[in-house]
Parts: sequence; C-alpha cells; structure tokens
Amino acid sequence: MAQQWGDNRSQMEAAIRLANMTAGRETQETDDMDLFVCAGHRSSMIGGQDGGFPDFGHHIPDEMGGLWTHPIKLMDGFWLHLAEAADSSGGAWLEKAEAFHNFAFYNEHDYAVPALGLHAVRSQFCPDEHPGFVVEYRLRDTSGRSRELTAVFQGRTELRPVWFSEEAGIQDAPDEARADAELSAIVAKDREHPWFVVFGSDVPGCEPYVDSDSATPSRAPTAGNGVTGSLRMRISLPANGTAELRFFIAGSVQSEAEAAGTYARIRDGHADMRRAKRLRYESLLARTELEIPDEELTRVFDWVKIHSEWLVLDVPGVGRGLTAGIPEYPWWFGCDNSYALLGLLAVGRQALAVETSDLIRETSERTNGNGRIIHELTTWGLVSNPGNTQETPHYIQSVREIFDWTGDLDYLKRAYPTVRQGLEWLLGEMDPDGDLLPEGYGITEIEGLNVELIDTAVYTWSALLAGAEMAELLGEADVADGWRETAVRLSDKINTDLWLEKEGLYADAMARVEAVRQRMPVYIERAEGMGADRAVREMQAMQAEIADLPPDEERPWLFKNWVINTPMETGLAPRDKAVRALMRMGTEEFTGDAGTYLSGMYRTQMMTISTGVQAVAEARYDRMDESLRLVKLIASTFGRRLPGSISEMSPDYGCFVQAWTNYGIHWPIVRFMFGIAPKAHDKTLTLRPRLPSAWREAAIRRVAIGEGACAASLDLEITLGEGADVYKVKLGGEGWTIRLDLPQAAGARIYVNGSLVEKREDGRDGEARFEIAGNGMFEVRVER
Repeated sequence: MAQQWGDNRSQMEAAIRLANMTAGRETQETDDMDLFVCAGHRSSMIGGQDGGFPDFGHHIPDEMGGLWTHPIKLMDGFWLHLAEAADSSGGAWLEKAEAFHNFAFYNEHDYAVPALGLHAVRSQFCPDEHPGFVVEYRLRDTSGRSRELTAVFQGRTELRPVWFSEEAGIQDAPDEARADAELSAIVAKDREHPWFVVFGSDVPGCEPYVDSDSATPSRAPTAGNGVTGSLRMRISLPANGTAELRFFIAGSVQSEAEAAGTYARIRDGHADMRRAKRLRYESLLARTELEIPDEELTRVFDWVKIHSEWLVLDVPGVGRGLTAGIPEYPWWFGCDNSYALLGLLAVGRQALAVETSDLIRETSERTNGNGRIIHELTTWGLVSNPGNTQETPHYIQSVREIFDWTGDLDYLKRAYPTVRQGLEWLLGEMDPDGDLLPEGYGITEIEGLNVELIDTAVYTWSALLAGAEMAELLGEADVADGWRETAVRLSDKINTDLWLEKEGLYADAMARVEAVRQRMPVYIERAEGMGADRAVREMQAMQAEIADLPPDEERPWLFKNWVINTPMETGLAPRDKAVRALMRMGTEEFTGDAGTYLSGMYRTQMMTISTGVQAVAEARYDRMDESLRLVKLIASTFGRRLPGSISEMSPDYGCFVQAWTNYGIHWPIVRFMFGIAPKAHDKTLTLRPRLPSAWREAAIRRVAIGEGACAASLDLEITLGEGADVYKVKLGGEGWTIRLDLPQAAGARIYVNGSLVEKREDGRDGEARFEIAGNGMFEVRVER
C-alpha cells in the first residue's frame, strides 16, 4: 500500500487533498439551468454556472434560486458592471462567465471582458455560522495600461418565506430599500414582516443608492416583489496588475439591527471565517479515508462527503440537520434521512446523524404524537405531510444503526418512546385486518398505491428486530420477546404471500382485487402521460386478467417498482430467493446505463437511491462485484450536471445534489465491503470484510466509531495474496473487543501478531470467526 503501516496522515495532507478538490467546465457547454450551490450552515446561494441567476422553481415558481438564509430568501441575485471612469456611458456587465470552477467550500466564475481589456474572477463563499455571504471579484488588466474604473454592484432583493409558509398565513409582500451611507450598504425589508437584507462593500468611497437614475447602468428586474439597489465605487487597475472588490450580504428574519450586526461581523471577520471553514472541511475529509485501486471512485467517495456538508442547515428556532436536496428540497425529510443518516455514520458524522434524527423525531412527536414519523419539515417549522406509513419503520431501523455506531444511550432513551409508539401504530391503526402488513403509502408515493406495500412490510420487520434490541437493552425483555416473535411471523408472511415463485421476485403489494381494479385507470393514465408504452401494455394486460376475478380476493401484485429490492436490502430474504431476485434485478429489465430503474415496467427513470438500495442488497448477500458495479454506476454520473456533484435523477437531472446518494456510495463500501459493524455501547466491533474481486489491496483509515467514553478510531488495511491474506487492524480506544469474520479462511492457519489462533469457529461457507481483545495494532495473517 502507498502508506506505511502505522503511519497516520497529517492535517497537512488532508489540506492538500482539499486543495486538489476542484471540478469545472467551460460554460459554453452549459445552459441557463445548469446550476451551482455555494452553501453554509446558515445560508446558501443557488445560481447559474454561467454566472447568472435564472428565475426557476417547482415548489415556488421562479423563486427557488438566489440567496437564502432559511427560512427566508434574501435576494434573487447580483451583477457587476464595469466601465472606464472616463467613459461612464460605456462599459459592460459581467454577463456570461467563460468558465465555472467548483471547489469543496467555495466556487468561482471566470469572465473575459475584451471590450475593457481585462479578465475577472468572481468568487463566493458562505460563512458557516452566520446568515450571509462574501462575494469577491479579482480583476486583472490585459490591456497593458493603467486606468480608473467605475464599478457598479447591483443587487435585486426578494425577501420572501420558504415554500408552504402560505399555509400558515405567512404571505410575501413587496420589498422596500434605502441607502445607508454609514454602512456603505443597501438595507431592504419586506413591508409586512421584519425580514431584512443588508449588502455593501468595504471598498473606500462606496456609494449605495436605490434611485432610478437613467445615467446609471441597470438590468431588467427578476420575477417577484423585490427592489433593486446598487453600490457604485471607483477603483484603480494598474497596467498588467490586479484589483479586488469585495461585497458582503447578510440577512435576518428578526430585525434590521440583527442583519446589520451580522453584516458588520462578516465584513470585519471574513478572512478568519474562511480559514475556519477550510480547516473544518479538511477535518471532514480526513475521516474515513479510502484507499482502493480505483482513483475515480476514491475521488467520488470524498466528494460525496462534501455533498453531505452542503446540505447541513441550521435554522434557529427550528433545528439543525441534514436536508434532502438542492435546489428543490432544501428542508428535512423522514424517509430521505433514514437512508442518508447511515451514510453519515460511515464517514464519521455521528453527531450530525443524531442531531438530524432528533429533529425528525421531536417534530413528529409535536405533529402526530402517536409514533408516526413525519414526511416533510420546512425550514419555517411547518409539516406538509404527517408521514407515509413506510417512514415510521424505516426511521426505527435507522435509530438502531445510529445507536450501534454512537453508543449514545441518552439518544436511545430519547428515541425509544417514539419507537414503541411507532410499532404500536403500525400494527394497530395501520393494520386494520390484523395480517401484519400495514397499509398506506410507501417510498414511491405513487397516487393510488396506498395498500399493503412491500417496503412498509419489510421495514416493519426490520423495525421489530431493531425495537427488540432497544427494548432488551432498556430492561423490557417481555416487550423484546413479543416483537421478535411478531418479526418471525411477519418474515414468514412476506416470504410466503409476497414471494412470486413464477417470477422469482417479491411483489410490490398485497391488495384486494377490487382495490387494484379501481386504481388501475389511474396507473394507466399516469403511464400514458409519461409516454411509457411498455408499462401501459403490461398494466392493460393485468387489467384484463383481473376483470373476472372475485372482488374480495386478496393477492400479491407485481408493478416492478425498485422497492421490491427491500427484502434483500434488509437481509429478510432467504439466500436462494435473494440470489434469484437479484440476478433478475441486475438485468436490462431493471437496470439501465446509469443505475436501477424506478420501475422495470417503465424503464425510463433512474435515481441514486434505487441504485443505492440495490447496491446494498447485493452486498448484503456477499455479491460484492455486483454491488461494486452498481456503486460505480452511481459514480459514473459524477459531474454530469454540476461539476463535483451527483444528480438525484440519473444521470443528470432533478436535484443536482441529494443527501441519500451517500447510501449508495459510503454505506455499501464501509459497512459491507470493509465489513465494519460496531456495537459501540458494549465496545464490540465486528469486522467482516468481503472485497470485490478487483480489489486485491485496499485500506480504510480513521473510521470514527462511538462517541464519548466509547469513542474509537479504526484503520483497516487488507492485502489478499495467492497463499496468504494479511489484515492489519489498528484500533484506538479502550476496552474494545474485535470480532473478525474472514472469508476463505476455514481450515487455514491464522496468526495474530505471529501467534497461532487456537480458539476459532469455521463456517460452512469457508469463513473463519475469532476474537481479539484490546486496542492497538494487530496483524492478522491467514495462510492457506
């Protein structure tokens, strides 16, 4: 391996990795809707890779872009006009950038301005703990002559609330603005609310104004109720030299004084804020460092860590946690996070996983109060959907994973009452016929498909087992026994009633004939609207087949949605069924050139989550080459829309960054390929590495496990040879026990630091299991 055993990478090396993380493109390749994000914990800027700020949006028409400090938007955008001071009637706007560069925590736009003989670079970053922005322009003379320039920075305000706020009576109103000479800034507010934005510059002599002056350059206004304010200044640009312009933007949902105070802090402390952000990103990259014989996948692995950080949002009075996606879903989801939080655990973000999980649970308790987990929470603290049925068991199983990786008993105690209520709700109110299959919408949220669904049933099985572990740990042994017994019955039911032997697949749903017959026209109409002729034909055939069936007959139904992978994803499926189903799911019927189709009937759309779930399912049954193939399909879409990112919809549309993508990259690699499975509360670490065949050497370092008194850090280096395999384990942490489960080791001689392992158990699949007690460095050698 490239790194010597026992050597630790320094923060300086992490700094080098961060500095090398750049992705860019010539903007001639882009259109107006190729977007970027510059993100902080309190603010985010969404604009065009070509340097503009287009009006766009689904949730809020024309208003999802621009500058946001949630729960409000501050501005639609900003633009810079330059002219030679001696010719105030001429000049040019920095219109279309010729190149865009995306770095981990900031971005740049390059402009060529031949009419003025100069080149400009616009750079922006968001200070993490402050609701604001820093925008810099670096000008470089290309004319060979010195001159004075007049610069006008024009901002268009748009103080308005986040989506769904209107449902609570919070309405947008027109903005009004004034020039503040003391601040050298524009101060604008919403007429009906205490929402403020301040933007200005530290350039000496900056003149703010809002007058409609025909002698000053102006642009066509953007959509909405905003107003335009400008900052005018004179700067000197020496021959072949450079000049800098710097602008600061801050907002408040409370008062002008708060906005002005934030503005001053950012203006005076921006250099320290940028340095602190860089150091924090270096720290994030230094966790769970991957070394595999695939440089591109390693690069994507690191970038996906960064994507998660872009999606962290802290809204005072509401909460802090991982949001779902940009630009259309910059708020919190129960379903999305039940996937994404597992990806966080794999890369050392346990604290963020706990914060997000607590936010979802606490909001669910206030909203529902019966264990039901919410679907969607906006940054104004409003719940737009109290929760699809599947989200409750899915959340419960994520609680167990978070507890396993953190050992945080206080977190478990906070979550357990909701876990208990949630299981009672699922198997009570949501299971009126008592067949253990809860009813209601699942992950796919297809209109009319609110029957007994496979994903809800499977995750309920998993939640029962997870809940049993929690109950037992918290002293409720009888409850634990009951849930385990119910899980056995539910598993039997799924593997009997929802398994389609003829198809070699699990069904999507269990429902009465009449229920499906009534919904079938809706399904067909949807398929026709999407131009999915194949799906239309298959459903019309199904419609004809059931025309004469008894209306009350309950039977399984196959719509070929990707969620039929969930029995394999969770390990519920017996191996013979699992392998048979996975083999078919891996064919062109279900898998396209960029991932797993959302439906094998439609074969039109793919998402990182459908592909990620299948990658986890393959890995669950040690089909690591197939799992890696799917992970690489996700990775193959890297940079297709936003340089440095992966789109929600594969290969290149939908949100241009999505939280749950980490479930298809980080989780299968860390949890299954390297086989890292902690039980941090009792300081037990299982290592069950199963590498893809192409990885003969691989390593993973600084994997954070546990928190507080049970915190530990793991390095694992693997070298597979013809006659011997070597596993080097370094565990920093007191009182841990390592349980190893190594492949192709049954009957082999196994040595730990040179001593033969006597106490071991050989399995029927060729594995060998044994324990190592203590911390430190261990070299395990398997000689065949």
